[in-house]
Amino acid sequence: MLTLNELITKQCCERPEKPFVSFEGSVMTFSDLRGRVSSAAAVLRRIGIKSGNRVALMMTNHPEHIVIYLALAWIGAISVEVSTHLKGRGIQLQLDDAEPQFFIIDTRFVSEVGLALNEIRFVGLRILVRNADDIDLGQPFSSFSLEHRPETCEAFPATLNRVHTIAYTSGSTGRPKGVVMSEQFFQVGAKNAAILADVRDNDVLFLWEPFYHVAGWMTVVIALQRGVSIALVERFSGSQCWEQIRASGATILHYLGGAMNILLRQPAKSDDRDNPIRIAWGAAAPTNSWRAFEERFGVTIREGYGISEAQNFTHLNLEGRIGSMGRPVEEFDSWIAGADGRRLPNHEIGEIVVRPKMPGIVMCGYFRDPKKTAEVLRDGCVYTGDLGYRDDDGFFYYAGRKKDSLRRRGENVSAWEVERVINSHPGVEDSAVVGVPSEMGEQDIRAFVKPAPGVKIDLLDLIQWCKAQLAYYQVPRYLDFVDELPRGPTQRIRKAELPTSLAGSWDVETSRQIGGAVNDA
Repeated sequence: MLTLNELITKQCCERPEKPFVSFEGSVMTFSDLRGRVSSAAAVLRRIGIKSGNRVALMMTNHPEHIVIYLALAWIGAISVEVSTHLKGRGIQLQLDDAEPQFFIIDTRFVSEVGLALNEIRFVGLRILVRNADDIDLGQPFSSFSLEHRPETCEAFPATLNRVHTIAYTSGSTGRPKGVVMSEQFFQVGAKNAAILADVRDNDVLFLWEPFYHVAGWMTVVIALQRGVSIALVERFSGSQCWEQIRASGATILHYLGGAMNILLRQPAKSDDRDNPIRIAWGAAAPTNSWRAFEERFGVTIREGYGISEAQNFTHLNLEGRIGSMGRPVEEFDSWIAGADGRRLPNHEIGEIVVRPKMPGIVMCGYFRDPKKTAEVLRDGCVYTGDLGYRDDDGFFYYAGRKKDSLRRRGENVSAWEVERVINSHPGVEDSAVVGVPSEMGEQDIRAFVKPAPGVKIDLLDLIQWCKAQLAYYQVPRYLDFVDELPRGPTQRIRKAELPTSLAGSWDVETSRQIGGAVNDA
């Protein structure tokens, strides 16, 4: 396998005039890509970024984001993507954990980053704002631009085992964890993603995922490995998706989270099947939507499974078996383990375990967290924390998370992170956050809140508090005020004892108490 730097040079030599990425009417060829990456690397190096530096990125989807990301690899730096939906507290939490030397952001995030800087616990962070020459930023922000830079620089002599990125995940309870990934992790992941998507020479990959998702960068690496083109859009839009696809000529669509159901909920049109998409590939396709999606839009669903700690894809369903994540890819063995760690027989639910057959293809560990790393990486295996079972034909099926987390709108949400913000409200004594089934095929967030003694909390005030400090997908949809929260002998909240019926809960999206009258708060 080639490194990212080698792939960029290879595609520049073999197909220089072929489009690499198109975006809002502009096109960057593979030849353009190499020139722009080399030039951007020279700019970043002149600013002071060196091999091994950690560089946080908080930018929207645009070609220059791709150029900067690849330029960091070109000089051997380590990228740390920050969700563009995080607010001040969430940004501060990630920065404090990663302690990057540099932070590259778009101008739209200056305000929230400024709030985060008031709370961070380390020093020495340099913040670079992209294309902000005409804005009075003030300290500690400084503007930089990649435009009209004729200089170039030689690529860092990278190897596949080089630490390439730290990707933050909130897939379980507790603080977000930085998953340390090598280049080999990405190369193997993209190779298997291309198999799942059945990528061919003339395909165009439709890329809508935000780049704080590993899936977004896997699409970029697929394009570099296979020499195919990308049609990039800034964000996913259920109402515009198919028109964007038709306009770009995209042939491969990646789905993530509830995207499939969002598209199915759009009004049916006579030309729904008149689109160029051949394959829709991804993970967590709702079983009851699978065939409906294929039939309505005339595409083939290709489902897989993976986690940040193990691989982009550890299992592929190439046969189209409904509801299954498929069988293990060639680089992994996989089985189902019981609570005692022993392998379970077929059809029994337990923890999904994967074992790599070669070194360097799973995470290197959680950043500066050997204790958490040892909980997941044991005896040469990755214990995923996901529940599942295996059928008699060797196909695996997902059955939920072992730990207290949920998945909403394509995002892993840690209940601890949401509770942390709710509990910081001056009127709240304690809270418990759980997931409830959503009509979108994933989960919605429900918060049980115990007010401080003698305090009456305004419902809308608490929601606005959450919206100001949480990403949109972390904000609870349902709120319940309770006098007490069920606790065990150690005073830990027993979430299993919380009510499961939504009757009486306040639905934020409708401003209505379920089973009751309109709430006037």
